[in-house]
Amino acid sequence: MAGQSYNWKQLLANKLLDTNNAEQVDLPVDEALPGKHVALYFSAHWCPPCRGFTPQLANIYSKLKKDGKEFEVVFVSMDRNQHEFNEYFATMPWLAVPFQDDQLRSVLSRKFKVNGIPHLVVLGPDGTVVSSNARSAVVTDPNGDKFPWAGASDQRGPPIPWLLVAILLFWLINTYIFPLKPKS
Repeated sequence: MAGQSYNWKQLLANKLLDTNNAEQVDLPVDEALPGKHVALYFSAHWCPPCRGFTPQLANIYSKLKKDGKEFEVVFVSMDRNQHEFNEYFATMPWLAVPFQDDQLRSVLSRKFKVNGIPHLVVLGPDGTVVSSNARSAVVTDPNGDKFPWAGASDQRGPPIPWLLVAILLFWLINTYIFPLKPKS
């Protein structure tokens, strides 16, 4: 995924949704995204961590826009139905993939290896992946000083070999240095 480049129209089909005075309106992809960093935000109304992260993302989105940064967020819903999508999207200041486009939402989820939500992928103006999972970067950078969070990814814990070494070390210490005395 890193280093891959995507054409906006090929990646997101032909149109996105925008909210205009509480009405959802179609917006051509070619008008909305060229020249901008684009964050694909995978989230859902029913997900408590998502509902906690969305306001944080909205704050940084507003700040970056106010500072003149070329930045757009596209909501890729994982909601269960249109009603949940409508209710959740109404709280967001950015664009969205139409909820009815199940196939596109599914393709995007697989393409960007979304294993859990909330999940945030940042693409550069040329469509290259800048950050495969920028959620933790956004949380730790509330002013957007490190925007576009190049190379950011969520920490997933120690790699497996280190975990095995730790287990082995624990066993050796408990076996040879501090062995348990048998009960009489």
